[in-house]
Amino acid sequence: MAVQLDISYETLVALVEQLPPEQQADLIARLSYKQPSMTVDEWIERLNSAVLDVPIKEIPSIRREDRYDDDGR
Repeated sequence: MAVQLDISYETLVALVEQLPPEQQADLIARLSYKQPSMTVDEWIERLNSAVLDVPIKEIPSIRREDRYDDDGR
């Protein structure tokens, strides 16, 4: 339900000052929450642009000796 009130900034400040401290803190928390500036499609496009298209030379070995050139001791 969207409500459109035509009140001045000063009136709004006066009304907020009348709220109990807990409700003022809740209002501040709600107003501090930033909405994402990008749409889902923009996020997906940005993530896809970070994907590298480089072929793998060889499949990595799961053996420790092949990775570290030691016998594990």
